[in-house]
Amino acid sequence: MNQQEKNNILSLVCSKGISKIGDIMFDFANNTFLAGLNPASLSLVAVYQSLESVIGILFNLFGGVFADSFKRKKIIIGTNILGGLACMILSFISKEQWLVYAIVMTNVILAFMSAFSAPSYKAFTKEIVRKESISQLNSFLETMSTVIKVIIPMVAIFLYNMIGIHGVLLMDGLSFLIAAVLVFFVVPVNEEVTTKEKMTMRRILEDLKIGFEYVYSHRPVFIIILLSALVNFILAAYNLLLPYSSQMFEDVSSGGLYGTFLTGEAIGGFVGAILSGFVNKQLLIKRLMMFLTFSGLMLMLAPPLYIMFHNLIILAFSPALFSLFLSIFNIQFFSIVQRDVDNEFLGRVFGIIFTVAILFMPIGTGIFSMILNPSNTFNFLIIGTSVTLLSLVFGILFKKYKID
Repeated sequence: MNQQEKNNILSLVCSKGISKIGDIMFDFANNTFLAGLNPASLSLVAVYQSLESVIGILFNLFGGVFADSFKRKKIIIGTNILGGLACMILSFISKEQWLVYAIVMTNVILAFMSAFSAPSYKAFTKEIVRKESISQLNSFLETMSTVIKVIIPMVAIFLYNMIGIHGVLLMDGLSFLIAAVLVFFVVPVNEEVTTKEKMTMRRILEDLKIGFEYVYSHRPVFIIILLSALVNFILAAYNLLLPYSSQMFEDVSSGGLYGTFLTGEAIGGFVGAILSGFVNKQLLIKRLMMFLTFSGLMLMLAPPLYIMFHNLIILAFSPALFSLFLSIFNIQFFSIVQRDVDNEFLGRVFGIIFTVAILFMPIGTGIFSMILNPSNTFNFLIIGTSVTLLSLVFGILFKKYKID
């Protein structure tokens, strides 16, 4: 890895980290503020959160088209600047009623910006490091993201109590602007997309159609996106049931099990992100399936560990190890997509992946909420078995089509 690649990695990881801090603080401050206005009603928070998903479903695909049509670096810088300005303007609104509407509107704007920046961020990775360094960069990004998700919520509580919502929003705005400045110093070392002179709605739809045709005609890409969709579908059941941990394993803890599982998850994800850069420098599909299999097996351990030991710490090893192997799987999944997809289609492919993920998780949540009993001790065994079977089926599929 040459010095320019090292500088690129440092700038992008710092930029993404600062932007992530802004996102978490923005959501925490706004959720806290909206919930505090009417503690007896969930409606304001529900509208705030659901609009973000709706925007993602509607615009991720178009964001992918733009990522393949314009300089990705400029898209990332531009969306960060606009997001930063929106947060800073919002911080100066003092009238409570106006602030409520402005918060919801600003969240829509940021979700819209994210729909365009997220595919660009993922596709930009291929331009700033060589193929053999992609996995290492993704490992750094995931490690940073995990640390921030653990630490920043606690910092956000302190800041919200100290400087209030207006102060936090101002800091959010500054974080986005700093993230934009850091990306400015990234210098692509590989082929960049060619900027298209004119973009019309007809051209955008044609490019989107070509993107779907590319995915369908390239069997490895199609199968790996299908795998991503089904993994997200099953993970919806896990995310749905996690808050009911104390009901599933009632003899272990009266109420602290959910928090313990979340802590175990965070530690496992952090360790997995660090290990990913070392254990899988050579990206292979069979290793990808191996890590997905291990993640399912680790989750399957929860009921046997509960029955044998009835110990809080021992039981927490199951979600921790599940998260560890799932973290490695996710990093390698994105690295393989970035390595194998042609650069001119990479934005659209990630746009499709993000849209599919957003669509399948609520579908999974709805279906599993009807068929699973939150008090069933064997829920994690069922979910873990599903993940393991899924990895075995797709392992056979990849072998059948000779995909390495």
